Amino acid sequence: MITGIIDQPFPIRRLYLTRMIPALAVSALILLGGGWLSVTSLERRVYLETTQRRVENTVHLVEKAEAETWARLVGGDNPAAVLSDPAGARARFLLEAVANDGHVFTLKIFNERGITLYATDSADVGVREENAVLRSVLRDRRPEIETTTRGDLSLYEIYVPVESGGHVIAFEVYEPSSVLDDIIFDSFARFAVLPAVIMLAFGVWLYRVVSKAQADIDGRVTVQQNLRRQLERFVSQSAGAAARLSPDGVVPTTRAGMTLFYSDVRDFSSLAEFHPPKATVDFLNELMTRQVEIVTAHGGDVDKMIGDALLVRFEGSDREARALAAAQALLADLAARPMARSIGIGLYDGEAILGAIGPKERQDFTVIGDSVNLAARLCSLAEAGQLVIDELALRRSGLPETGFSAAEENKVKGRSGLVSVRRWSPSTVA
Repeated sequence: MITGIIDQPFPIRRLYLTRMIPALAVSALILLGGGWLSVTSLERRVYLETTQRRVENTVHLVEKAEAETWARLVGGDNPAAVLSDPAGARARFLLEAVANDGHVFTLKIFNERGITLYATDSADVGVREENAVLRSVLRDRRPEIETTTRGDLSLYEIYVPVESGGHVIAFEVYEPSSVLDDIIFDSFARFAVLPAVIMLAFGVWLYRVVSKAQADIDGRVTVQQNLRRQLERFVSQSAGAAARLSPDGVVPTTRAGMTLFYSDVRDFSSLAEFHPPKATVDFLNELMTRQVEIVTAHGGDVDKMIGDALLVRFEGSDREARALAAAQALLADLAARPMARSIGIGLYDGEAILGAIGPKERQDFTVIGDSVNLAARLCSLAEAGQLVIDELALRRSGLPETGFSAAEENKVKGRSGLVSVRRWSPSTVA
């Protein structure tokens, strides 16, 4: 049988599941990861800008309502003293409105030197804050956001710089991280739903396309396999292998040593003359079936069937022994279960040429050479139910010579010298 990768359909569905699905999953993770980073960065920036506007609005409100008190507070007066009088109490009330908007956990206001001008906890007022982030915000005048914890509570520490009365102050706002996190998760969910649905729909659609393609491929391969099996009935194994391994149509020609097995039906002409065509064909089919089964079991490759004749090649190590064993087994089988006609067999070992013969449109992959002719000549010397083998091939086989006739020299057509041969038949062993 001609076997190999050509017998297997291309596994497009398996490759889709093992390669494409992981690639789509990785792509989805990369897309969602990039989306998460983008959404987080955007929402943080928007949140900072929103907080800054809230702070700036509060400052403008205090400046408008209590201008003198606010000027004293940011101008360097004692914060505790400024916020203790009635005007300071009103300013503190306005500032506490920021801290009491439902989100702010604590609020502090610092001047350029880091002195606390206002704090939700009055004990912190007037205290100098040593904070690298605060110094950076006051210096660069850019808002910053940090994550911190107090006990089991996760907080965002937001610093917002504001210019007021020619001074730079900074608001430090502590808010529960859940406020911003909820916004981020909600925004990300809105962002991720559409791409996720699109990729899922694309994956399902592509799987259906791949499944249909796989079914089509499997069907075509099945047809191809059935056709190949049909063709194998008409060509030798080596011919099929040569065609499979030569997709460009150029079949290599080789010379190799081999043992040629040639069998022929004795007195076949009379059988064909006096029997109906169907009976003749049935006889040949049964005979060839029995021959092919035995020579194939011994490792022979049927080269061709020529009417009532059969040519088989045995190659590789111990080829002489396998060819001789096949011939003896075949003749013993035919002796045990006789048919309308018997056969003669010729065995010869030598070199022969194996290649494609004929025009490009119709070629025959076969063996040619003097060795083939000699095998046919030895077959013609054999009597019904007998094999004739050249003596050198018999010695090389290493099999027992029991039942073989003495060596005899024969003149064969095409050879100037004599050929030494030995004869064997089941009756001589019995």
